Order: sequence, then C-alpha cells, then structure tokens
Amino acid sequence: MMSLIFFILFAAMLVAFCGKKSLGYGLFSVSVIVGLYWFNHHATDSLSILL
Repeated sequence: MMSLIFFILFAAMLVAFCGKKSLGYGLFSVSVIVGLYWFNHHATDSLSILL
C-alpha cells in the first residue's frame, strides 16, 4: 500500500512535468487522501501488547 502512494506521487510529478498540471494536482490530491487513510488505519489500530 505504501508503494502505491509513492507511485501515485511519482505519476503526479511526471504528469505535471509534461505540462498537464490539473491532472498532476488531481493525482497529488489522491495520494494525500490515500496517505491520510493509511495513517488513520495505522494510528487507530489497537496494539496487542500485554504489560
């Protein structure tokens, strides 16, 4: 999943470099949304540690 976020960011940079900035902004927004979802998934996951 983490590599998907980096791939989307890489695609956004390539697309923006080629001149299609609106598509680059869209891909960047998608990567931020996926990254925030992934962070929320890990931040709210319960730990199974017995102290």
